[in-house]
Amino acid sequence: MADPQRILIVDDNAAIRMILTDMLETMGHKVIGEAADRDAALKIYAEHKPDIVTLDLSLSAVGGADGLAVLKALRMADAKAKVIVISGNAQEKVRVMVEQAGACCFVGKPIKEEDLNTALAKAAQS
Repeated sequence: MADPQRILIVDDNAAIRMILTDMLETMGHKVIGEAADRDAALKIYAEHKPDIVTLDLSLSAVGGADGLAVLKALRMADAKAKVIVISGNAQEKVRVMVEQAGACCFVGKPIKEEDLNTALAKAAQS
């Protein structure tokens, strides 16, 4: 296993946040916070400076902030923010779009532990 990481989970679905928390903690990482929208994500990020953020691309657009807007806001707040985007839409054009917006990795849904582990290791190295 890679070194334990401090992780912020951003997803508007409480069940997905719970599944990710369980998966990440079972892998030996520490979830330092959960957010369902941009404002909460930015606040928690500023307070806790996590090592990595997992971000659902298809967040409800609360206040016009979908996952891509949250990614851009995180990268503006901290150009070194390490963000893993998670989405059920794994089309190549989506992967390219999120990488161009500053994501370090992409994980498709359904989330597989080995894919998440690979993304975490890649993010930690970036």
